[in-house]
Amino acid sequence: MEKVTIEVCCGSVDDVVRAAEAGADRVELNSALFVGGLTPSVGAVLESKARVDIPIISMIRPRAGGFCYTDLEFETMLRDTRELANAGADGFAVGFLTAEGWLDEERCKIWAEEAGHTELVFHRAFDIMKNEPEEVLPLLAELGFKRILTSGREPSAPAGAEMIRRCVEVGAVEVLAGGGVRAGNVQELIQSTGCRQVHFTCHTKQSDTSVRGAKLSFGLPNLPKDEMFDIIETERLADLVRLIRILPKS
Repeated sequence: MEKVTIEVCCGSVDDVVRAAEAGADRVELNSALFVGGLTPSVGAVLESKARVDIPIISMIRPRAGGFCYTDLEFETMLRDTRELANAGADGFAVGFLTAEGWLDEERCKIWAEEAGHTELVFHRAFDIMKNEPEEVLPLLAELGFKRILTSGREPSAPAGAEMIRRCVEVGAVEVLAGGGVRAGNVQELIQSTGCRQVHFTCHTKQSDTSVRGAKLSFGLPNLPKDEMFDIIETERLADLVRLIRILPKS
């Protein structure tokens, strides 16, 4: 049986380097993970490509919120895709829905043509769309998508294991299980779904004391300390990677 592919969700170039050092097979590069991940900068992709030799999937998401975009947002996404492809991104994660929550086939088609021959991933917009897997997964494959990222339409992949297994059984695209994947549940998730790809992060808090004592806030509302931000904890991630590598093959 094929090995389990490990993709690590990253919010910075530092995260990418740490993920590669820990043994990740692939990374998804974002900015602003605290709002679910937005498009990273061209500089972040260039610096990442200069430092690691594993595939880098770039998020294409211009704002927080849902996945029905204005015309200007869509044009921005097309331009970001072109520029990030030129910077060396190996693939892209994106999602387009109509205002009613159905797959936006037309925008997917236009965007996929812009993305060219890179790996195309339909992200967790899949988890809120109204289309059923048996209908939409073959359609995504026709549109050029190689895989989906999904938590099985539940808040976490372990909770959505039945739906993930259903997607695997459809077989039209690769299935990347993500959301709440931890050392304590990853073996059961893989064995119960048949999924051979997992997506997760492994962050710890780090401090930037330059804002300590400031009267202004530079973070999200209600965060206890502006000076704290997330960064991948290399040793803990490496432990999780090693755990996955030695999982039974069946």
